[in-house]
Amino acid sequence: MNVTPGTTTQAQILETFGAPNIVTLDGQRNEVWSYQRHATVSQASGGSSYFTVVLFGSGQYAEGFQQSQRTITLIIKFDPKTKVVSDFHSRTSDF
Repeated sequence: MNVTPGTTTQAQILETFGAPNIVTLDGQRNEVWSYQRHATVSQASGGSSYFTVVLFGSGQYAEGFQQSQRTITLIIKFDPKTKVVSDFHSRTSDF
């Protein structure tokens, strides 16, 4: 999904990402939704890779595989009158 300020609605965000982890208000009374998701990136020794989003659980390691973890944080602000995205930011962390 492409999040577009001035166009994307709260309903579209809910449909795509589900319920946010945290809902707050900023200093201008804009509603702010925060999402944090964790992913496991696995690669086999043969060179093929896949990307799996894991909400809860533990990883398993097998010989010939490499795994790394990625955290994705998405913060979305909504206009209080129209309930349309006014701004958003995302950040990823790999470990």
